[in-house]
Order: sequence, then C-alpha cells, then structure tokens
Amino acid sequence: MKPAASFSSSPAYYTVFFLAFSFSLLLLPLGTFAQDQAASGNARLEIDHLFEMGAVSDPQVSPAGEWIAFTVTREDLDADESRSRVWMIPASGGEPVAMTSEEESSSKPRWSPDGRFLAFLSGRDDKPAQVWSLYLGGGEARQLSDTAQPVRSFEWSPDSSRLLLELQDPSPQELEARELGDQYEEKTPPPWVIDRQQFKTDYVGYLDRRRTHFYVLDLATETLRQLTHGDYDDSDAAWAPDGSQVAFVSNRTDNPDANY
Repeated sequence: MKPAASFSSSPAYYTVFFLAFSFSLLLLPLGTFAQDQAASGNARLEIDHLFEMGAVSDPQVSPAGEWIAFTVTREDLDADESRSRVWMIPASGGEPVAMTSEEESSSKPRWSPDGRFLAFLSGRDDKPAQVWSLYLGGGEARQLSDTAQPVRSFEWSPDSSRLLLELQDPSPQELEARELGDQYEEKTPPPWVIDRQQFKTDYVGYLDRRRTHFYVLDLATETLRQLTHGDYDDSDAAWAPDGSQVAFVSNRTDNPDANY
C-alpha cells in the first residue's frame, strides 16, 4: 500500500508520529476502562488494569517508508514475566497488525534493506533467542540463526545477504544443553569465582571471563564466521555502506576493567 500524499519522510515527522501513536496505544486501555467504570458507577483503578497496558518501543520504518514495525511489551502477573510482541502498522495510518505470537516473546524487529523480510529475535520452545525472519509475501517465520547461546543483537548487511550477530562466548551449560537437546537436565550452577576488577553490573549480575564478539552469518550458505576475537567485549556494530567493513565499539586497552 502507498502512503497518503500528505505523508512526510522527515525524521521530525516520524518522531512526532510515533510518539502520538505510542501514547494512543498506551492510553487506549485506560480510555476503555474509564468508559466501562463510568457506566458501572465505579471509578477505581485496579492493579489488573495496569497489567492490561502495553509499552511501545523500538519503531523501525520499512525501507520504502510504507510500514512501521515496533514491539509491545506486556507484564504477565501470573507467570511473573514480561513478554514482547512484534507488530506492524501502515505509516499512513490504520490498524496495527500482529506479526508474532503472544505466546512467545519476540523483539528487535529489523527490516531487510531490500524490504522483503522482517527479522526479529525470539526464543522459542525454551531455546536461546535466535534470529527469525518473516517473508512479507506470506508464510510462517523461518529461523535464520542456530547457536548454543542467545543472540544479543543483529544487523542486516546492506545487500540483505548476511547478518552480523552479537554473541557472548557460550557457557559450559549452554554447550551441554545444545549437545544433549531434550535430554539435558539443568544442574545447580557452580559457585562464582571473582577474578576481575569489574565483577558485577546492573541487569547482568556477576561477570565471568566470557566475552562478547561479532559473527557474520551468510544466509545463502548458512555458514557462521567469527569476525572479532580476543579478551575484549565488542558492541554497537554498523556495516559500511558497501558491506565490506564493520565498525564497532571495543575497549582494547591493556586492562579494560580499569577504565571506560
């Protein structure tokens, strides 16, 4: 579908459009709640109503500017966990379309540069999060990556033929789980041995010696090649426009734990 003639492609328009769109999604449950409560004569806001609200994040405009993909995260009180779901909405306005199941948490939607696919991260069947792809012409999601450890982030190459994956070195438990499959039984983890100057961080916990590196996945051959190495953490990668190089952030000093 084509955007309306009044649609603007300026960054400011996208920012304003998405902010307004986000607030509309967040406030919709409250508006419905207010109407229902007014009709019943009860104006109390209960905790269950807050769990009906979703947090909108990570908007991604399609290469042709016709669609916006985004995630909606909701809290599940009974399961004591949050789940994210990938949605898509026409940039010219209209109803949002759910692209992933609400039963499996999915996040980080990314359009292929050629506009044919929408990839995202999802951990399914109790497996580590991997890259999945939806062909916009129709069909089921297809798993693209297959690693022992979860994929932290990914980026399409400019020609849509490769993926740049950010992976932390796998733990012994992750390698064993991959080898044994359904026969794997989770064991009590060994005690932490602290041997680093920076030994703990928010949202992660205790740190070990496993490092985060980048890998290139060739989609045609399904081969995975490690791109960065060493006792360093690498992050925030970006492809060069011609796809021949990758820029990334890394602290390559003698003692990375001692400085930023």
